[in-house]
Amino acid sequence: MTEFLNLGLVNSLEVLIEEGSFARAAERLFITPPAMTQQIQRLEAAVGHRLVERGSKPVRLTERGAVFMGYASVALMQSRLALGTDAEHQTLRIGFINGYPDGQDNGFLARFRRENPGVTLSFVQLSWGEQIGRLLDGDVDASLARPPYDDTNGFDALPVHAEKRVVALPSDSPLAARDSLRIDDLDGYPVVGAAGISRAWTRYWVIDPRPSGRAVEYGVWAATMEEAFNGVALGGNIMITAESVAKRFQHAGVVYRDLADGGSCRVELCTRTTDSRPAVRALRRAARDAAPSTGVRAHPDDRSSRVGPAHP
Repeated sequence: MTEFLNLGLVNSLEVLIEEGSFARAAERLFITPPAMTQQIQRLEAAVGHRLVERGSKPVRLTERGAVFMGYASVALMQSRLALGTDAEHQTLRIGFINGYPDGQDNGFLARFRRENPGVTLSFVQLSWGEQIGRLLDGDVDASLARPPYDDTNGFDALPVHAEKRVVALPSDSPLAARDSLRIDDLDGYPVVGAAGISRAWTRYWVIDPRPSGRAVEYGVWAATMEEAFNGVALGGNIMITAESVAKRFQHAGVVYRDLADGGSCRVELCTRTTDSRPAVRALRRAARDAAPSTGVRAHPDDRSSRVGPAHP
Protein backbone atom coordinates (compact mmCIF):
# COMPACT_ATOMS: atom_id res chain seq x y z
CA MET A 1 0.00 0.00 0.00
CA THR A 2 1.27 3.47 -0.86
CA GLU A 3 1.86 5.98 1.94
CA PHE A 4 -0.21 8.83 0.47
CA LEU A 5 -3.50 8.76 -1.41
CA ASN A 6 -3.92 10.24 -4.88
CA LEU A 7 -7.14 12.16 -4.25
CA GLY A 8 -7.71 12.60 -7.97
CA LEU A 9 -8.11 8.83 -8.21
CA VAL A 10 -10.38 8.85 -5.16
CA ASN A 11 -12.54 11.43 -6.91
CA SER A 12 -12.77 9.11 -9.93
CA LEU A 13 -13.92 6.27 -7.69
CA GLU A 14 -16.53 8.51 -6.07
CA VAL A 15 -17.90 9.50 -9.47
CA LEU A 16 -17.91 5.85 -10.61
CA ILE A 17 -20.05 4.81 -7.65
CA GLU A 18 -22.39 7.76 -8.09
CA GLU A 19 -22.89 6.98 -11.79
CA GLY A 20 -22.84 3.19 -11.45
CA SER A 21 -21.19 2.77 -14.84
CA PHE A 22 -17.66 3.17 -16.17
CA ALA A 23 -19.02 4.72 -19.38
CA ARG A 24 -21.17 7.33 -17.61
CA ALA A 25 -18.42 8.11 -15.10
CA ALA A 26 -15.95 8.62 -17.95
CA GLU A 27 -18.37 10.98 -19.69
CA ARG A 28 -18.88 12.98 -16.51
CA LEU A 29 -15.11 13.31 -15.99
CA PHE A 30 -14.52 14.14 -19.66
CA ILE A 31 -12.19 11.15 -20.20
CA THR A 32 -12.42 7.93 -22.19
CA PRO A 33 -13.81 4.69 -20.64
CA PRO A 34 -10.39 2.96 -20.92
CA ALA A 35 -8.79 5.86 -19.06
CA MET A 36 -11.50 5.57 -16.40
CA THR A 37 -10.75 1.87 -15.97
CA GLN A 38 -7.03 2.57 -15.70
CA GLN A 39 -7.60 5.15 -12.96
CA ILE A 40 -9.56 2.69 -10.82
CA GLN A 41 -6.93 0.01 -11.41
CA ARG A 42 -4.20 2.42 -10.29
CA LEU A 43 -6.11 3.21 -7.12
CA GLU A 44 -6.68 -0.48 -6.39
CA ALA A 45 -2.98 -1.14 -6.92
CA ALA A 46 -2.14 1.66 -4.50
CA VAL A 47 -4.38 0.35 -1.70
CA GLY A 48 -3.62 -3.32 -2.37
CA HIS A 49 -7.10 -4.76 -2.89
CA ARG A 50 -10.20 -4.64 -5.07
CA LEU A 51 -12.45 -1.66 -4.49
CA VAL A 52 -15.35 -2.29 -6.89
CA GLU A 53 -17.33 -5.26 -8.15
CA ARG A 54 -16.96 -4.87 -11.89
CA GLY A 55 -19.60 -7.40 -12.88
CA SER A 56 -22.38 -5.71 -10.96
CA LYS A 57 -24.90 -3.37 -12.56
CA PRO A 58 -24.73 -0.74 -11.26
CA VAL A 59 -21.06 -0.91 -10.27
CA ARG A 60 -20.80 -1.28 -6.49
CA LEU A 61 -18.06 -1.08 -3.89
CA THR A 62 -16.67 -4.27 -2.44
CA GLU A 63 -16.83 -4.61 1.35
CA ARG A 64 -13.24 -3.46 1.67
CA GLY A 65 -13.96 -0.73 -0.87
CA ALA A 66 -16.80 0.58 1.27
CA VAL A 67 -14.51 0.77 4.30
CA PHE A 68 -11.87 2.50 2.21
CA MET A 69 -14.32 5.09 0.86
CA GLY A 70 -15.59 5.81 4.36
CA TYR A 71 -12.20 7.27 5.17
CA ALA A 72 -11.13 8.45 1.71
CA SER A 73 -14.28 10.47 1.03
CA VAL A 74 -13.63 12.53 4.17
CA ALA A 75 -10.12 13.29 2.94
CA LEU A 76 -11.50 14.20 -0.48
CA MET A 77 -14.06 16.62 0.95
CA GLN A 78 -11.50 18.26 3.24
CA SER A 79 -9.19 18.71 0.27
CA ARG A 80 -11.96 20.41 -1.71
CA LEU A 81 -12.75 22.73 1.16
CA ALA A 82 -9.08 23.58 1.63
CA LEU A 83 -8.73 24.51 -2.04
CA GLY A 84 -12.10 26.23 -2.27
CA THR A 85 -13.21 23.80 -4.97
CA ASP A 86 -16.20 22.19 -3.29
CA ALA A 87 -18.84 22.37 -6.01
CA GLU A 88 -21.57 22.63 -3.37
CA HIS A 89 -20.19 25.84 -1.82
CA GLN A 90 -18.80 28.02 -4.57
CA THR A 91 -19.42 31.19 -6.54
CA LEU A 92 -18.70 31.23 -10.26
CA ARG A 93 -18.18 34.59 -11.94
CA ILE A 94 -19.66 34.54 -15.45
CA GLY A 95 -18.56 37.25 -17.85
CA PHE A 96 -20.88 38.32 -20.67
CA ILE A 97 -21.17 40.92 -23.40
CA ASN A 98 -24.28 42.46 -24.90
CA GLY A 99 -27.42 40.53 -25.72
CA TYR A 100 -26.96 37.16 -24.03
CA PRO A 101 -28.05 35.94 -21.52
CA ASP A 102 -31.32 37.85 -21.60
CA GLY A 103 -32.61 37.17 -18.08
CA GLN A 104 -35.15 34.62 -19.33
CA ASP A 105 -32.71 31.86 -20.17
CA ASN A 106 -34.16 28.37 -20.11
CA GLY A 107 -31.06 26.71 -21.51
CA PHE A 108 -27.85 25.48 -20.01
CA LEU A 109 -27.64 28.08 -17.21
CA ALA A 110 -31.08 27.12 -15.93
CA ARG A 111 -30.09 23.46 -16.11
CA PHE A 112 -26.85 24.16 -14.26
CA ARG A 113 -28.71 25.99 -11.47
CA ARG A 114 -31.17 23.12 -11.07
CA GLU A 115 -28.40 20.53 -10.87
CA ASN A 116 -26.05 22.61 -8.69
CA PRO A 117 -28.23 24.53 -6.23
CA GLY A 118 -25.30 25.25 -3.93
CA VAL A 119 -23.31 27.12 -6.57
CA THR A 120 -23.90 30.86 -6.82
CA LEU A 121 -23.63 32.45 -10.27
CA SER A 122 -22.37 36.03 -10.33
CA PHE A 123 -22.55 37.89 -13.65
CA VAL A 124 -19.96 40.45 -14.76
CA GLN A 125 -20.54 42.60 -17.85
CA LEU A 126 -17.48 42.77 -20.10
CA SER A 127 -16.60 45.08 -22.93
CA TRP A 128 -16.16 43.61 -26.42
CA GLY A 129 -12.39 43.50 -26.08
CA GLU A 130 -12.39 41.90 -22.61
CA GLN A 131 -14.35 38.73 -23.21
CA ILE A 132 -11.28 36.45 -23.36
CA GLY A 133 -8.57 38.56 -21.73
CA ARG A 134 -10.32 38.84 -18.38
CA LEU A 135 -11.04 35.11 -18.44
CA LEU A 136 -7.38 34.27 -18.96
CA ASP A 137 -6.39 36.81 -16.28
CA GLY A 138 -8.67 35.04 -13.79
CA ASP A 139 -11.05 37.98 -13.30
CA VAL A 140 -13.96 35.72 -14.30
CA ASP A 141 -14.35 31.95 -14.15
CA ALA A 142 -16.16 31.67 -17.48
CA SER A 143 -17.09 33.95 -20.35
CA LEU A 144 -20.18 33.90 -22.54
CA ALA A 145 -18.25 35.14 -25.54
CA ARG A 146 -18.93 35.85 -29.18
CA PRO A 147 -16.26 34.61 -31.62
CA PRO A 148 -14.05 35.02 -33.57
CA TYR A 149 -11.09 35.23 -31.18
CA ASP A 150 -7.63 36.68 -31.75
CA ASP A 151 -6.00 33.69 -30.08
CA THR A 152 -7.54 30.34 -29.18
CA ASN A 153 -4.81 29.26 -26.74
CA GLY A 154 -5.43 28.78 -23.03
CA PHE A 155 -9.20 28.38 -23.10
CA ASP A 156 -11.86 25.96 -24.28
CA ALA A 157 -15.11 26.89 -26.01
CA LEU A 158 -18.53 25.28 -26.19
CA PRO A 159 -21.41 26.68 -28.30
CA VAL A 160 -24.42 27.45 -26.09
CA HIS A 161 -26.59 29.76 -28.16
CA ALA A 162 -27.16 30.32 -31.88
CA GLU A 163 -29.17 33.14 -33.45
CA LYS A 164 -29.55 35.11 -36.65
CA ARG A 165 -27.91 38.42 -37.45
CA VAL A 166 -29.95 41.56 -38.01
CA VAL A 167 -29.26 45.13 -39.16
CA ALA A 168 -29.76 48.24 -37.02
CA LEU A 169 -30.71 51.22 -39.18
CA PRO A 170 -31.54 54.88 -38.65
CA SER A 171 -35.32 55.07 -38.51
CA ASP A 172 -35.31 57.51 -41.46
CA SER A 173 -33.03 55.33 -43.65
CA PRO A 174 -34.41 54.30 -47.07
CA LEU A 175 -33.60 50.71 -46.05
CA ALA A 176 -36.02 50.96 -43.11
CA ALA A 177 -38.97 50.76 -45.54
CA ARG A 178 -38.13 47.11 -46.26
CA ASP A 179 -39.11 44.15 -44.09
CA SER A 180 -35.95 42.20 -44.87
CA LEU A 181 -32.53 43.02 -46.30
CA ARG A 182 -29.73 41.21 -48.07
CA ILE A 183 -26.01 41.84 -47.68
CA ASP A 184 -25.75 43.51 -51.10
CA ASP A 185 -28.36 46.05 -49.97
CA LEU A 186 -25.88 47.34 -47.39
CA ASP A 187 -23.18 48.30 -49.89
CA GLY A 188 -22.45 52.01 -49.78
CA TYR A 189 -23.76 52.53 -46.25
CA PRO A 190 -21.19 53.31 -43.51
CA VAL A 191 -21.00 50.67 -40.80
CA VAL A 192 -20.28 50.90 -37.08
CA GLY A 193 -16.94 49.30 -36.16
CA ALA A 194 -16.04 47.88 -32.75
CA ALA A 195 -13.33 49.78 -30.89
CA GLY A 196 -11.04 48.01 -28.43
CA ILE A 197 -11.05 44.64 -30.17
CA SER A 198 -9.32 43.13 -33.18
CA ARG A 199 -10.18 44.18 -36.71
CA ALA A 200 -10.85 40.50 -37.47
CA TRP A 201 -13.75 40.57 -35.02
CA THR A 202 -15.13 43.74 -36.59
CA ARG A 203 -14.70 42.38 -40.12
CA TYR A 204 -16.76 39.34 -39.19
CA TRP A 205 -19.60 41.44 -37.82
CA VAL A 206 -19.70 43.97 -40.67
CA ILE A 207 -19.28 41.15 -43.24
CA ASP A 208 -16.04 42.36 -44.76
CA PRO A 209 -15.30 41.34 -47.49
CA ARG A 210 -18.73 41.59 -49.05
CA PRO A 211 -20.08 39.02 -51.54
CA SER A 212 -20.37 41.80 -54.11
CA GLY A 213 -16.66 42.58 -53.88
CA ARG A 214 -17.35 46.23 -53.02
CA ALA A 215 -15.22 47.80 -50.31
CA VAL A 216 -16.88 48.24 -46.94
CA GLU A 217 -17.22 51.84 -45.81
CA TYR A 218 -16.40 52.22 -42.13
CA GLY A 219 -18.12 54.99 -40.21
CA VAL A 220 -17.87 55.52 -36.46
CA TRP A 221 -15.92 53.25 -34.10
CA ALA A 222 -17.83 52.47 -30.91
CA ALA A 223 -16.65 50.97 -27.62
CA THR A 224 -20.12 50.55 -26.06
CA MET A 225 -23.64 49.83 -27.23
CA GLU A 226 -24.66 53.40 -26.34
CA GLU A 227 -21.95 54.77 -28.61
CA ALA A 228 -22.99 52.35 -31.34
CA PHE A 229 -26.66 53.35 -31.15
CA ASN A 230 -25.81 57.04 -31.26
CA GLY A 231 -23.67 56.30 -34.31
CA VAL A 232 -26.71 54.72 -35.95
CA ALA A 233 -29.48 57.06 -34.82
CA LEU A 234 -27.56 60.33 -35.03
CA GLY A 235 -24.65 59.55 -37.32
CA GLY A 236 -26.43 57.80 -40.16
CA ASN A 237 -24.45 54.55 -39.81
CA ILE A 238 -25.78 51.01 -39.90
CA MET A 239 -24.80 48.20 -37.54
CA ILE A 240 -24.96 44.44 -38.07
CA THR A 241 -25.61 42.71 -34.78
CA ALA A 242 -27.26 39.70 -33.14
CA GLU A 243 -31.00 39.20 -32.80
CA SER A 244 -30.73 39.03 -28.99
CA VAL A 245 -29.15 42.49 -29.00
CA ALA A 246 -32.11 43.78 -31.00
CA LYS A 247 -34.51 42.32 -28.46
CA ARG A 248 -32.72 43.84 -25.49
CA PHE A 249 -31.69 47.26 -26.79
CA GLN A 250 -34.23 49.69 -28.15
CA HIS A 251 -33.58 53.27 -29.30
CA ALA A 252 -36.05 55.86 -30.55
CA GLY A 253 -34.01 56.58 -33.66
CA VAL A 254 -33.14 52.97 -34.52
CA VAL A 255 -35.08 50.19 -36.25
CA TYR A 256 -34.01 46.59 -36.87
CA ARG A 257 -34.46 44.56 -40.03
CA ASP A 258 -33.73 40.89 -40.75
CA LEU A 259 -30.62 40.11 -42.78
CA ALA A 260 -31.86 37.25 -44.92
CA ASP A 261 -28.47 35.99 -46.07
CA GLY A 262 -26.45 37.10 -43.03
CA GLY A 263 -26.11 33.62 -41.59
CA SER A 264 -26.09 32.86 -37.89
CA CYS A 265 -23.85 33.88 -35.05
CA ARG A 266 -23.33 32.18 -31.73
CA VAL A 267 -22.37 32.58 -28.12
CA GLU A 268 -19.84 30.19 -26.59
CA LEU A 269 -19.07 29.25 -23.02
CA CYS A 270 -15.32 29.79 -22.66
CA THR A 271 -13.38 28.43 -19.67
CA ARG A 272 -9.68 28.19 -18.92
CA THR A 273 -8.16 24.93 -20.14
CA THR A 274 -6.40 24.39 -16.81
CA ASP A 275 -9.53 24.92 -14.69
CA SER A 276 -10.65 21.49 -13.48
CA ARG A 277 -12.74 22.55 -10.46
CA PRO A 278 -15.90 20.48 -10.03
CA ALA A 279 -18.22 23.46 -10.47
CA VAL A 280 -16.50 24.49 -13.70
CA ARG A 281 -16.63 20.91 -14.99
CA ALA A 282 -20.35 20.84 -14.17
CA LEU A 283 -20.83 24.12 -16.04
CA ARG A 284 -19.07 22.67 -19.09
CA ARG A 285 -21.19 19.52 -18.87
CA ALA A 286 -24.42 21.54 -18.79
CA ALA A 287 -23.24 23.55 -21.80
CA ARG A 288 -22.20 20.45 -23.73
CA ASP A 289 -25.53 18.75 -23.14
CA ALA A 290 -27.45 21.82 -24.31
CA ALA A 291 -25.19 22.73 -27.26
CA PRO A 292 -27.04 23.91 -30.39
CA SER A 293 -26.69 21.79 -33.50
CA THR A 294 -23.64 23.06 -35.34
CA GLY A 295 -20.43 21.73 -36.82
CA VAL A 296 -17.92 21.36 -34.01
CA ARG A 297 -14.63 19.63 -33.36
CA ALA A 298 -13.87 17.39 -30.41
CA HIS A 299 -12.23 19.18 -27.52
CA PRO A 300 -9.08 17.32 -26.40
CA ASP A 301 -9.28 17.82 -22.65
CA ASP A 302 -12.89 17.44 -21.54
CA ARG A 303 -14.25 15.92 -24.77
CA SER A 304 -16.56 18.89 -25.19
CA SER A 305 -17.12 20.77 -28.45
CA ARG A 306 -14.32 23.02 -29.61
CA VAL A 307 -15.36 25.64 -32.11
CA GLY A 308 -13.04 27.02 -34.72
CA PRO A 309 -12.31 30.75 -34.50
CA ALA A 310 -13.26 31.87 -37.98
CA HIS A 311 -16.95 31.01 -38.33
CA PRO A 312 -19.13 32.25 -35.44
